[in-house]
Amino acid sequence: MRIVSIVDNISSPPYSPSGLVKMLDSPDRHFMSEHGISFLIENDKGQRVLIDAGASEQVFLHNMDLLGYKLDSISAVFISHGHYDHVGGLVPLIKAGVPIYAHPMTFVGKRYIVQGTKKTDLSPPPSVLKALEGAKLNLSAASVELAEGIRTSGEVARQFPFEAPGSFVREDDGKVVEDNNIDDQAVYVSTKKGMVVISGCGHAGIVNIVQQAKKSMGAKVFMAMGGFHLYSGDTDRLLKTMDNLKNLGVDHIAPMHCTGFEAMKLLSDRFVGFELMSVGSEIDI
Repeated sequence: MRIVSIVDNISSPPYSPSGLVKMLDSPDRHFMSEHGISFLIENDKGQRVLIDAGASEQVFLHNMDLLGYKLDSISAVFISHGHYDHVGGLVPLIKAGVPIYAHPMTFVGKRYIVQGTKKTDLSPPPSVLKALEGAKLNLSAASVELAEGIRTSGEVARQFPFEAPGSFVREDDGKVVEDNNIDDQAVYVSTKKGMVVISGCGHAGIVNIVQQAKKSMGAKVFMAMGGFHLYSGDTDRLLKTMDNLKNLGVDHIAPMHCTGFEAMKLLSDRFVGFELMSVGSEIDI
């Protein structure tokens, strides 16, 4: 099972990777980064599933082209939740006829994050919403198999109170309501070493996500990777996150995207199985 980072906030940092992560950049191959995330998973039968599509077509298509992936070679696209930084590359995928999988609430209403007096629009761009009208769209709040060994989590139960979802709101039919990001789902990838859990942003809480994965699949979680959404978390939350992941038996973590510098630093210092998986890197297990 091969997992490749297509889009992330960080591109090719100067570090010595472990034997698990392989860097794919070279002097004549330069990846682009942005505030977004996307993964490509290729199973042992050659089926390719895309998890999210970054924040822009420019970065997404550039990196896909460098890696030699054609859009019509993708079997399915799964959108972890409906924020702009996960859907930017969807239009060309829709035009290529690739089936899109998501939660029923993923593309409903305008979505914002509220920070003090500032309200930032996180909604998908109009071009994506327009293209979705002609998409092969598959919506489900339950777990769905995307390909052999690759399955969505379904809605994630919120069990740990310290994993607060943050200050999000949604505008729908003229009403403004609290948005707890119920559409936030993860992906379970079965490998020879155990399960790899991939989170888009982790609005449901990375510990909640991993606990549900372990319980529902009855398998060891070898690795948790993707956005952990800890950039605004205090030290107490960061320590509880790390301790609970260890208690759940997770061997490796690769925090990305919205995890945040302070969280990345703390996790890298204290979690033995920490991995840095930037744009243009892969694991093959």
